[in-house]
Amino acid sequence: MLTPIERFFSSGLRLSHLRLLVALADLKQVTKVAAAFNVTQPTVSKQIGEIEQALGAAVTERVGKAVFLTDVGAVLARRGREILRQVGLAQKDVASLVTGTAGRVTLGSVTAVPPSFISQSIMSFLTRAPAASVEFVEAPLDELLEMLRIGEIDLVLARARGKDDPTLVTETLYSEPFVFVSGPSHALSHGRSVTVKDLKEFMWLVPQQGSPSYVALAHLMEAEGLNIDDSCVESSSIALNVELMARGPFVSILPLSHATEYAARGRLSLMNTPSLTQLGEVVLYRRADLDSRAPMLLGECIREEAVSNLPGISSDLTS
Repeated sequence: MLTPIERFFSSGLRLSHLRLLVALADLKQVTKVAAAFNVTQPTVSKQIGEIEQALGAAVTERVGKAVFLTDVGAVLARRGREILRQVGLAQKDVASLVTGTAGRVTLGSVTAVPPSFISQSIMSFLTRAPAASVEFVEAPLDELLEMLRIGEIDLVLARARGKDDPTLVTETLYSEPFVFVSGPSHALSHGRSVTVKDLKEFMWLVPQQGSPSYVALAHLMEAEGLNIDDSCVESSSIALNVELMARGPFVSILPLSHATEYAARGRLSLMNTPSLTQLGEVVLYRRADLDSRAPMLLGECIREEAVSNLPGISSDLTS
């Protein structure tokens, strides 16, 4: 004869139970969970009661208006989060098998990866998989990697490797340095040799704090006894930065491909100063368990685009 716990896991547990517990772990209020699922609070309370009655153990406890998971509830939420992710992956796999290389692929990228590289990779993918669709997300690296871990994104393009994570696989696609830039009429834009200390008196456009680009720039400035926080605008928008440099005495850093493209249009100038090779890598991230056909095909197209069209290619494509 089955115990209540065995009976619950063999026939009583539903995916809706797991979604509810994961939402409670994240939101910690029944009202917020009800709103998230577009149901009434009594419906949420009823489902919690069903789980507790079937298990013979409490999964939640109230502290004021907040609802916290018990140890039992926390275990179910933690395991449930992974189960739901695997179900989502299974859904993508089945769709690919039934329809061929189809379905929706989500690609994320930081702003510093060249749009021309991304667009060519996507076009190559859509040529091979005309039934597929692509969603593109641009955000800071830490946000993208968190979305990748929980299955909201399939692939991520970045300008640097993050901390080691056994759940993620990284591949270096190619190398491209960052260079120092300014507006075309800037006092330092006339071809003479410029040192980092020459930049001290000007306003800086800096990447978002905590990003690999910001950290590399800050280390370089600190080595010269300078502080980029003294006079700066923090912006991750390349288009905005180019406009600000055209209108004021700002200096900044850009990937070489972006800088040469805008310089050819007469929008900015490359300074005659050493480049930032610490930010040379363009990296592709994916989950270690990724095996869906469509995302894997997009990854292949990205690698092929890196090898065929971009200079300074690294051979590290299999790590």
